[in-house]
Amino acid sequence: MKNYSRSIIATGIALALVACNNDSSTSGKDNLAPSNVTVKVGDAQVKGLLEKIKITNLDNQAETVDVEAYKGIRYAIANRFQHSHLVEPTEQVDATAFGDICPQLGNEAIAQSEDCLSLNIWRPAGIPAGKELPVYVFIHGGSFESGAGSSALNQADTIVAQSISDTALGEREAPFIAVSLNYRVGLLGSKWVDAEVNPHGGNYGIGDQKRALEWVNKYIAHFGGDNSNVTVFGESAGAMSIGILQQDQDVAGPYYQRAIMQSNPYGIAYKDYGSAQRLQSQLEQQAQEQFGQSLAELSLDELKEVQAYAKQPTQLVTGLVTSFPATSGFLPFAPYIESREKSLIGGGKIDGYHIVGQPIHTEFHVPTVVGFNSDEANIFTAMLDWMFLYNITTEDPETGEQVPVVMPGVSQTDTTNISAPKEAVISLIKKYYWAVWAIDKELAAQMKAIQQELEAMPDEVVTRQNLYPIITRLFLGLQNQTANKALEFSDYAAFDDKTLAGKGEEGEKGALGNIGQIRKLANDLLFTCAAREVVNRQSTNHATTLYHYDYTSSINIWPFGHGMMGNLAALSCSNSNGTGKACHASELPFVFNKAVNIAGETIYPNQQDRQLMSTMSRIWFTDKLFEGYPRNSTDNVLMINADGQFVEQLDWGNTLNAPQDARLGSSICEGISEQGILFDYMPK
Repeated sequence: MKNYSRSIIATGIALALVACNNDSSTSGKDNLAPSNVTVKVGDAQVKGLLEKIKITNLDNQAETVDVEAYKGIRYAIANRFQHSHLVEPTEQVDATAFGDICPQLGNEAIAQSEDCLSLNIWRPAGIPAGKELPVYVFIHGGSFESGAGSSALNQADTIVAQSISDTALGEREAPFIAVSLNYRVGLLGSKWVDAEVNPHGGNYGIGDQKRALEWVNKYIAHFGGDNSNVTVFGESAGAMSIGILQQDQDVAGPYYQRAIMQSNPYGIAYKDYGSAQRLQSQLEQQAQEQFGQSLAELSLDELKEVQAYAKQPTQLVTGLVTSFPATSGFLPFAPYIESREKSLIGGGKIDGYHIVGQPIHTEFHVPTVVGFNSDEANIFTAMLDWMFLYNITTEDPETGEQVPVVMPGVSQTDTTNISAPKEAVISLIKKYYWAVWAIDKELAAQMKAIQQELEAMPDEVVTRQNLYPIITRLFLGLQNQTANKALEFSDYAAFDDKTLAGKGEEGEKGALGNIGQIRKLANDLLFTCAAREVVNRQSTNHATTLYHYDYTSSINIWPFGHGMMGNLAALSCSNSNGTGKACHASELPFVFNKAVNIAGETIYPNQQDRQLMSTMSRIWFTDKLFEGYPRNSTDNVLMINADGQFVEQLDWGNTLNAPQDARLGSSICEGISEQGILFDYMPK
């Protein structure tokens, strides 16, 4: 945005904003109680709240700013396992409270219902219809299983208030309007359906997001917004959603004109049509066995029990092995690829509707910012950390021998014969291969790859093995060579795991070293190098910016005290001195300037944190983010560095991404791409 001096222009803007606020403001500067305001939308009257938002302005002064909030506006309706339809505001719309969140496991203290398709709007108080202010629409994350537009961490009152204050001080051309939304998640958000019966598929949550953007496009002008100046931004699953929305040229361009994707794990594949069908069949069978009814007939609580079954550790491990492409089982309720090539028995090709291919191959249709955090993968691999301690040994006080701490009865030399189960699986693949090939060539090819992997395994295997290579192969897929290739390089190779931290020899880091290795491998393949590769593949038709969030905060956004998995995530994102790592979602308090953690609990940032919160929550909503750091041939990356500064890093790959293993060249990301490791498991 163009800067203006703090002069007569700024004074005029400030007076204009005050004048516009007069009709709806409460009397008295110190009265922070909200009052009612209304906006006319066609024939409807939408009643919201005038809220007094306290901020610290750019002059470092406390300021109270009037912001209008319209909460829980229904934008669409939908029956279970059907696509949503746009809702037109009619008569009186009460938008004074957030709507119910979409059904999900956890968050039981917040009202949930299947009637959850609502959005929230924050705008400067008193602006007239047709003002044409910029609009920012946030799509929340949550692994496509949880989250809401009303979460404390992503409420937009503060950032809108700041934009009003900054405009009055001459630091912006205009304030902006912010929107957040709910969309269906979990089993209700994505369930396979026969595309020959319903060509629109079963990615209901993505359809909901499109309806929300359509609603904004149609009605935001009544709130003073410009429907031709809409920026959609999202984190995690929200960023993944935007990566999918980029495929639809009826949405990308017409409904939004710019995009910000925070922490999109481009390296996590979306399950293919056949894998989605198998998961749906499994869950239907579970519903019948557990409740004697189909998924469509279950009560909401019963449906959530079936979803919880799919999240059990044994089911997740099974999904990792049987869902294709590899890594797609990591998020069982993420959208699925609706297109597929039909084989001999089923007729012609299915084109798909909402998601027609892996987004790594998608060309951006609007200017786009893509970014990653330094320690993204920690929370995802945290659930595996304890497994790497399996082989640690201690000295037996009686014999002086080294014996395992875990399961001491299983020695380091015991072997197990796996020939029988191995041959059973190989025989099963051979028996059904051609029948499967006639229906699903992709699945048949994956079965053949697994057969070859099994045939290469010895019959006698050591019972107590280093689990890091095994887990890596399971995670990245037995039907490809991604893990085998990666493990050849010292940057990802396994350490001897019989000690906690190595035996003192140079280069040995023990079991803790393997925890670090899998974090690094997952971070590079799923986030860092994946994002960089996708940005590098873009044509020059639309500007792209790549950012790297590397800030070390005094607080950890992932809190302890939320179950074993929550505690493991919190531990993985904690530095030894108590500060927080740049983990997944760690930037959110700084983007929204909200002193709350991922659980909505109050956090206490220090002065440097506060400074970055003020800076980042302003830069994120300016043209400078898109225009100031365009990606070019210098491998330039916008750094939010460890000290909380915004700087442009040239030659990022050679400077901040150098490998240990010389065979990878001067940059890890370039090396694993050239070695055929990055995206090797993805369909070409």
